[in-house]
Amino acid sequence: MPREGLRGGRPIQFSDAPDIPRPEEMANEIEGALERGEITEEMKEKWREILRQMPVAVNNFYGDPVIQWKNTMEKLRDLEASRHAGPVGLIMKGKITPKKAEQLREQKDKGLNLVTLISISELPEMEGTGSEHRYENVRNLEAEGIPAIGYIRPIMPPFNTSEEVIGKIFTKLKEAGCKYAVTSGFRGDEALVKKMSPDQHVQWAMRVKVMPGEVYERIKRHAEANGIQLFTRTSCAVSAATGEQSTYNPYYNSPNLVKCKELDCPLQDTCGPKSQPKEGSLELIKRLGFDVEFVPAQQGKKCGISGADRLKCPSCCTTCYFSTNLPHISVKGNVNLGDLSFIRFVTGMLAMQPGRNDDGSKEVGRIRFPNHPEIDDAQALNTWWPVSRNIDKCFGCSYCIVDEYYNETGSNKEVGFPPAELVDKMFPEDNE
Repeated sequence: MPREGLRGGRPIQFSDAPDIPRPEEMANEIEGALERGEITEEMKEKWREILRQMPVAVNNFYGDPVIQWKNTMEKLRDLEASRHAGPVGLIMKGKITPKKAEQLREQKDKGLNLVTLISISELPEMEGTGSEHRYENVRNLEAEGIPAIGYIRPIMPPFNTSEEVIGKIFTKLKEAGCKYAVTSGFRGDEALVKKMSPDQHVQWAMRVKVMPGEVYERIKRHAEANGIQLFTRTSCAVSAATGEQSTYNPYYNSPNLVKCKELDCPLQDTCGPKSQPKEGSLELIKRLGFDVEFVPAQQGKKCGISGADRLKCPSCCTTCYFSTNLPHISVKGNVNLGDLSFIRFVTGMLAMQPGRNDDGSKEVGRIRFPNHPEIDDAQALNTWWPVSRNIDKCFGCSYCIVDEYYNETGSNKEVGFPPAELVDKMFPEDNE
């Protein structure tokens, strides 16, 4: 089965050979087996194919993939061996040499849908590594055909928001061959703000990254002047950079906040919600023990929230329980944002539970599979399913929120696994 036929929602092409089942035949067989309570090998493989579409980030749960490069490459090879097809992201401040870029290109040639996000902040006094090599990272990666998105964050007035600094960032990104950039503000709590003692003009919040309007306008102007497509959300940039026609997070319902039209997003004419969950996905979610119901589109308007009034809304955009105008998955029971994110990734639809917000807990992204409590090393939140080895020390950036917010869970702790392996963990007897 050609993997590329699964990307972008395009239909799978089957040959006319009589020994290969047609899609409708496979669907009927799966439906009949579910009614009988059976889990066939065909069903398991269909679930693996669904899980292979999930967005994965490697060695970014706490740490930088370059710091532990050998482990990063091992994880990429594991994903390739599992035939993962969804975007695989590497977010980095570390140095990518031409040799490392070539190694990534070799993995891309084997089928991995790789995308890199190069952290650009120009905050040398707050970070434990320099800035200049990051632009060279973009050059080296783009030379090997690896999308390199400029990750312009955190934006912290007045440290990196002057005309001079913003102009330098975009000029150097353009010179390096960068095509896409994402920008966001500063997220923290009172403890972090006190520890950093930033300027009084720094705007901060715990749940979301905040950026003053005049700073955004400056960034937008320099991005346009240098021919770099700007986004305000990671999933939108990743989707565009990997050739998708729609973002995998439901930001199409928040156009004022995300600034789709204002930024002339290349996805805006094709981006939108699916009318139905991915075939077989609800069966997988229910088999894992989640109490879910598909709710078709209701009457209603798109979200009117903008950046100026974002903090007035208590809900997270990616699990928004006000967006009942969209087809969505209603989830009952004791779940957190990690569970809802996982359900969204699997079904391809917004998953919501009224009143379920980010409570600030370090467990907010942990996925708890009700029927499989023994599978306790999976996380998902907002943009990625992490496959990561937490390390005891990263670059030591003073604005890092790990200690205050996520409460880093320990040195060299493994988090996550190639998503398709979830099916094997559900049926361990198959591996005996």
